[in-house]
Amino acid sequence: MKLRQICILALILASSIFVAFASEEGGLIFTKEDVKQTKHLDPSTADVNISFEDAKNKLILENPEVITESVHGELIDNENFGIIWRVSSKTANGRSISAGIDASNGDLLFVYDGSKKVRGNNNINKDDALTIAEKYIQSRVSADMINEIELEDVNYKESDADGLPGTYFISYARIIRGIPSLSDGVILRVNAETGEISSYNKRWSMSGEEIALIDKEPSITDEEAIKILKEYMTSVPQIGEEKANTVKVMSSDLVWKENNDDKIHLAWWIKFVDSSFAEDEDYPASVWIDAHSGEILLIAYGRD
Repeated sequence: MKLRQICILALILASSIFVAFASEEGGLIFTKEDVKQTKHLDPSTADVNISFEDAKNKLILENPEVITESVHGELIDNENFGIIWRVSSKTANGRSISAGIDASNGDLLFVYDGSKKVRGNNNINKDDALTIAEKYIQSRVSADMINEIELEDVNYKESDADGLPGTYFISYARIIRGIPSLSDGVILRVNAETGEISSYNKRWSMSGEEIALIDKEPSITDEEAIKILKEYMTSVPQIGEEKANTVKVMSSDLVWKENNDDKIHLAWWIKFVDSSFAEDEDYPASVWIDAHSGEILLIAYGRD
């Protein structure tokens, strides 16, 4: 089920969301939602189950080449991951590794390992990369969580630098009550020559209890949501009825989406193009519309 491009997932894991509207000059005006600042916590008074030593040992298990004496960390309240130990260190080859460890249960939430070999003699194909990713996930994610994720995409990207290997971006969506979460899931990067995992992210923030209270059967159809989109576009002078009448829907899918108030919505995610996108349908605009109220939660629209 390809519901998200890898670039969209990366944005979701970032700490802010932007809403884009066309400006009078034809560019974009961005309005930024309120961003919660990362809070540093005092480990001596914070109510956590995982100590710094526990987090440190997690980092060492992730990469035995970690120089123990160089490990340092801080306890923070992170917008995306909650209360975590953010630990980092130098490795034997002089490079760096950093990771986020859940301070309540010790789960590895993310790791960025710059110490891995970049070049190798292997030729990792798509199936190989997927096998590597699945083995890695199985060793780090609970069986219950594994049962809740679904492979979403395996995307190969050439390196921007000459002579360096490409990377496989592999994403898994968290499925809640049969519907994918827009924010939760797992993303990995696999080196196409060495087969090593260069980064790993797991986000698991949506409340299953809150979602259980939401009717998963939409009150409006995707056709009705598309009509709402066109009416909205018509009402915005910088877009207008002419553009709205050329809308071509690329896909429409139900997703769970958190709004800026942290409230979860069942939403229609509609990817679309209009006459501004005629020559580049690979990068459509997107809108998320509440599948019960019809409210537009977020629109990402750019045009020439």
